[in-house]
Amino acid sequence: MICCWVENPNSDAFKQHLPRIYDFLWLAEDGMKAQVYDGCPIWEAALIVQAYCSTDLVHEFSPTLRKAHQFIKSSQIHENHPDYEAYYRHRSKGSWTLSTADNGWSVSDCTAEALKALLLLSKFSSGLVGDPIKGESVYNAVDCILSYVNDDGTFSTYEHKRATSLLEVLNPSDSFINIVVDYPAPSSQYVQIAGSRVPQRRDRKLH
Repeated sequence: MICCWVENPNSDAFKQHLPRIYDFLWLAEDGMKAQVYDGCPIWEAALIVQAYCSTDLVHEFSPTLRKAHQFIKSSQIHENHPDYEAYYRHRSKGSWTLSTADNGWSVSDCTAEALKALLLLSKFSSGLVGDPIKGESVYNAVDCILSYVNDDGTFSTYEHKRATSLLEVLNPSDSFINIVVDYPAPSSQYVQIAGSRVPQRRDRKLH
């Protein structure tokens, strides 16, 4: 947004940024705050849905789950970013982000957890929690999850490992280390494997 403003404060490119400012601002007890990300509603919604589905509260909170169901389905990314390979970006079709589809940056564990939540909801009647996710959307999500597999068998967070840790010299952060290159951990690998195997088992039951 700042780059667009420097280029031309009256440009359409700058004006298109203005409505999204409020995504990053929130009012606290001691004044206005700004966050570096637009929240994590998909991550939270997916885990909350999974929690409800593991209890006997689905019938009691049917309206809430219907809304969460629709939100998660509508937040899936259905197309890759135009010319994403030319800009060295990973594929995003079939994935979920940490926040909403408008965010555009797919995350492997968010995709796995969102898919798991939707598959759990598909076990209940549509009259109770809404229509289930379409088969094509499931397959696209699984394809995207599997696309994160690195040569060493680990799963990356949001794109393949493409370079060595030498790039960490470019890290501008004073608070975080080892963030320029992805370092898959066993815990994240477990999440991806669990998330990708759930649809396989569900598909056996559905087909």
